[in-house]
Amino acid sequence: MTSEEGIVVADRRAGRCDGHRLLGWGLLGVIAQVAFLAGWLVAETWQGPRYSPVADTISDLQAATAPHVWFPIACFAAGGVGTFCFAVFGLRPALAGAGPAAWYAPWMLALSALALGNSFPLIPCRLADAGCTAHHQLYSPGGLTDAIVAGTAFLVLAFTPAPLWRRMRLLPQWRPLQPVLTAAGAAEGLTERILTTSCVLWIGALAVTAIFVSRQPATRPSAGVAGRTRPPRSRPAR
Repeated sequence: MTSEEGIVVADRRAGRCDGHRLLGWGLLGVIAQVAFLAGWLVAETWQGPRYSPVADTISDLQAATAPHVWFPIACFAAGGVGTFCFAVFGLRPALAGAGPAAWYAPWMLALSALALGNSFPLIPCRLADAGCTAHHQLYSPGGLTDAIVAGTAFLVLAFTPAPLWRRMRLLPQWRPLQPVLTAAGAAEGLTERILTTSCVLWIGALAVTAIFVSRQPATRPSAGVAGRTRPPRSRPAR
């Protein structure tokens, strides 16, 4: 065997080794996403009648008072660590051939997923629990940490597809992902517009109501109505 033939054989062996390694990390990435989904889809089934999947957040599943809280905590932790490992040890080396273009994109995915997988410190209670309020949640270490860390992680994750595609488009084997990443970017813009429209509508409704109220005689709320009023359920979801 000549030296050139030896180099070709070595390159093929290295390619097979890299392919097997990427296959393993890719499988881990898929399992991590299944764990993420199971963490809230399954846990919602035992939250009781007071919990609403529409009105209450996913973060409430990880509150100290949530039933079987260990399950979503374990699932989110496994999903976060698994996604981090896939992005850093699998995706990042696989995209090394793209050079310096958006080199930070895999790290955006890795760190945001790791932050989303964190459940500590625990939120003190669920909004579905009697006596628990959004104020009680936010003015606690767990609630404040969740609002800041999860909110930031979601924001970073939402902007990740754009730089990730700038890196992937330089490598032919990754170009078939263009429709997926383009759709992800479009969903980001659509979600932003839906949220903005929603905010404009409810703030506008407040303003219009204020105009009508200003034209009516001042009234005092009755004690019975005031006592039954609950604070709005609003807090960033994980």
